[in-house]
Amino acid sequence: NNMDINLEKFDKSAVAILRHLAAEFPTGKRIDFKSLFTTDPSDEEFDTHRGAITVLRDKKLIVETKSAKFTLSNEGLSMFGIPDIKSHLQTKVADE
Repeated sequence: NNMDINLEKFDKSAVAILRHLAAEFPTGKRIDFKSLFTTDPSDEEFDTHRGAITVLRDKKLIVETKSAKFTLSNEGLSMFGIPDIKSHLQTKVADE
């Protein structure tokens, strides 16, 4: 009997992070709670947000550019319709 995992809180943070990084790609941006949301986080929201960052890093959707700043990885870009950044660049480099 599987326990139901509620992804609602995770989704809120994860989607906000991915959309923010997509909009700013490839610039490394802060993705802490206060950088993305205008409200002060409850302890639970703060912990959920940190957990979402951990999951996104574990799935290699985001990559750290320098201390506490992140950008989308190749895997992360694929969620926004760019299946492979290397293939994209190959066509650009080959263009006359």
